[in-house]
Amino acid sequence: MKAVFLYNFTRYFEWPENKKLNNFVIYVVGKNESLMSELKNLAAKKKVGNQEIEIKNSPQFNSEIISNIIYFSPNIINPIVDAASKNKKQGALIVGETPESCNKGASINFVIIDNKLKFEYNEKAAEKAGLDTKEDFKALALKLIN
Repeated sequence: MKAVFLYNFTRYFEWPENKKLNNFVIYVVGKNESLMSELKNLAAKKKVGNQEIEIKNSPQFNSEIISNIIYFSPNIINPIVDAASKNKKQGALIVGETPESCNKGASINFVIIDNKLKFEYNEKAAEKAGLDTKEDFKALALKLIN
């Protein structure tokens, strides 16, 4: 489900023009083999606008990897602060999966409620990243964090 959510997020954000030139990169930080497999299957079938989807992965955050979406696996928390500071106005949507994620700079934090995947949204973090959010996205969030 996370792969589908990550793909669907692409419809609700406006990336800067320089992020629309090459492949649309989803970067997974940490080990998450099932998510990587799902994302690769999705990338083989879908595009974001005219862009091919490219999936990248590393065990630790690497600021050299230019991406549109950075997903931090649950066991990777502290580098979110580093990623947020290095991606100010760079157009990277940071997604975490721990209670502290949105407070550390992530725009989106996945949560499980009643065995269902939901998300919290920090609009200020998205703005700092240089992303414009479509208004209807806020209504989809379980919780808005400022």
